Amino acid sequence: CSICHKVICRKGDLPRHMLTHASNKEELKFPCPVPGCDHRTLQKSNLQTHIGTHTGKGLHYCPDCPFASTESSRVMEHRKKYHGYRP
Repeated sequence: CSICHKVICRKGDLPRHMLTHASNKEELKFPCPVPGCDHRTLQKSNLQTHIGTHTGKGLHYCPDCPFASTESSRVMEHRKKYHGYRP
């Protein structure tokens, strides 16, 4: 990136990254459609993942407690940190 010098591995990802530097990036963000939720994101796919936190769709659950996340990697990190899980 010519602005922040972050290395972008795939050429196709650079236009998406450049949105983070746009002067009007707040206008470009996708708002969460759930009433009362102020979450906004530049990537539509991230919005779909976020909506899962409201609907429960696509959630991954910790087998040791009620913790859940839309990302399995977060559940894994949670298990390691709070339950001493070793894969």
